[in-house]
Amino acid sequence: MSTNPEMWSFVQQASLDGVWYWDLERPDQEWMSPEFWRLFGIDPATKSHNPAEWQDIVNQDDLKIALVNFELHCADPTHPYDQLVRYRHSDGSTIWVRCRGRAIRNDEGKAIRMFGVHNEITAVRRRHETGRELDAANSELRDFAYAVSHDLKSPVNTVGMLLGELQEAEGENLSQDGQHLVALAGESIKRMQIFIEELLRYTSIIGEVVEFVPVSLQSLAEGILEELDEQLRAANVVVDLQPLPQLIAHKEQMRLLLSNLLTNAAKFSRSGSGNRITLSGETTEDNRVILKVADQGVGIGREDFEKIFTIFTRLHRSEQIAGNGLGLALCRRIVMNHGGRITVESDLGAGSCFTVELPQSQT
Repeated sequence: MSTNPEMWSFVQQASLDGVWYWDLERPDQEWMSPEFWRLFGIDPATKSHNPAEWQDIVNQDDLKIALVNFELHCADPTHPYDQLVRYRHSDGSTIWVRCRGRAIRNDEGKAIRMFGVHNEITAVRRRHETGRELDAANSELRDFAYAVSHDLKSPVNTVGMLLGELQEAEGENLSQDGQHLVALAGESIKRMQIFIEELLRYTSIIGEVVEFVPVSLQSLAEGILEELDEQLRAANVVVDLQPLPQLIAHKEQMRLLLSNLLTNAAKFSRSGSGNRITLSGETTEDNRVILKVADQGVGIGREDFEKIFTIFTRLHRSEQIAGNGLGLALCRRIVMNHGGRITVESDLGAGSCFTVELPQSQT
């Protein structure tokens, strides 16, 4: 079967970053396609077809491995000639290339020619290295935050227990002001305990190995609303739950996401009756899931749209609206874990709408 030159050119340019051919019976003859040299910012016209031309720009440690693999492949056709090799670009940067080859053998099985291909993978390697650095940073952050919150938990619980014993043993002997101060201290301890538990929850999802499964957002939301029923009634809030789609996600993280968004909307509702939260969702034509949580609460100033997703950031004092600045930070972390994004639109005094965009499947 003859080879169409145009088709060969198409295959090479579309899927390869260079091809090479080496005459092993005349080892000073090795043809490199022009694309190979252009990878390194080199004019192909300045290079001859000699192995010495590229061996001074290749990483010498990688060259040693390549030569060993070459010898092994020539001796044993089942040993693959396939390795990652670093080259020095003309601007001094490092270019990663995957080099693969196959020996052409004579009737006695001796390798007499080598045909090979090059694929540049620099971007892939950089993403890999960045991912490893990010994983390490996440692990360090998770361990640090967990250690801090865990070490706080024991003394805070101890102080809470001592306050309880003081109230029980000496409560009648304390003045009215003393009893008031003990009660305030008890409330502070409770807030601290809640904060520590939520911080532990936040740190648990940093860099978490996520297992994706089919998740019915409708079923999750219905269960969450049952759990939040008393809290919603106390805030005079009615939730309008509209049909929600299914997606591939981490089920517990999706539960935390919906719970935190609904709790946040209820927390910032206006005093009085008639507060309504609408939870809706849809699947787009490009296979994204869009969730919206719209409320009629106090609203957020445009200058604070980004700030509210930052950990420990609060726009109100705790005596005004309870909270610790972790809920929306947790939501953003969960959305990031799923390759999505979360945004908010709001006007002060006119409510807010949080929008979550997630891929319907994780591929």
